Amino acid sequence: MSKLHIDLVNWYTQNKRNLTFRVNQDPYRVWISEIMAQQTQIDTLIPYYERWMNQYPSLNDLYVAEEEDLYRLWEGLGYYSRVRNIQKAAQQIKNEHASSFPNTKEKIQTLAGIGDYTAAAIASICFNEKQAAIDGNVKRVMSRLFLLDETILKKAFNQQIKQKIETWMEDVNPGDLTQALMELGALVCSKQAKCEHCPVNAHCMARQNNVVDDYPKATKQLTKQNEQIDVVLLINEQNEFALTLDHSDSLMQGYYRLPTLSQTNITEYKKDVTLRHVFSHKIWEVNFHIAKAEPTDAFKWVSYDAGLDLPIITLHRKWLKQKAAFIQSKNML
Repeated sequence: MSKLHIDLVNWYTQNKRNLTFRVNQDPYRVWISEIMAQQTQIDTLIPYYERWMNQYPSLNDLYVAEEEDLYRLWEGLGYYSRVRNIQKAAQQIKNEHASSFPNTKEKIQTLAGIGDYTAAAIASICFNEKQAAIDGNVKRVMSRLFLLDETILKKAFNQQIKQKIETWMEDVNPGDLTQALMELGALVCSKQAKCEHCPVNAHCMARQNNVVDDYPKATKQLTKQNEQIDVVLLINEQNEFALTLDHSDSLMQGYYRLPTLSQTNITEYKKDVTLRHVFSHKIWEVNFHIAKAEPTDAFKWVSYDAGLDLPIITLHRKWLKQKAAFIQSKNML
């Protein structure tokens, strides 16, 4: 029988998607694509990636980027600590690596925001280092291929996978194998497996035993906490509204938002609507209110157009766009 990993890489080289970040596998470009891909679907990622590369096509461009411009480009992707860490890592590359992207997993992993998986992906794809990049897709693929019974959070599970993949890398290009496993997990060996289309289904123990849906072994799901938040659109007589950079909730640092009622001293306001925003660990139930107010130094006061040019958290921007005509009206309240 042919070797599983060789069949897999052959399938990948013949069938891989023509994704924009695969055209030039420069470490900078792979790094940005991998960070964007965390918690983000590829179809969502691509326009963000293309806008980013249009504005910052190289590390040299990123070194001089304004923080607010980076936040604005990232707005809507979520998990905003990622963009802060990109900026920190860029300065590390400039100051600690003489502006050259580090070329080993060990060195790459010292950069801000880069963990084991991302470092291994960059090292294998860009520098052909024999490093297994293990994400959720790869865990699912490997658990089904070999009927690995450990839950995917166990250290022993990762060690088994790492050993197998890095042994395979002796025979094939490490970067091709890394991307082949990712591609298989994303397109074929997904949660709803398409076994009939799998290039390595003859090797798959889960398929042979008709237990594909039982793998990987499930882990306990955390219950998301609901959080009620009251925010207010404060509008002054010049049709300016108030924004704040407060991030005391540790979410979306660097992004403007409408102030909460508790940050103001207003007593008269009108409720407009409640909107939900779902995070990985919590759910925001945001009540949007409207009130007249006199300008204070506690907030940044902006016109509608100037406000929307700033990086604003997505849910607030969505609501502000719905209220565009209202905000710009001369007889608002």
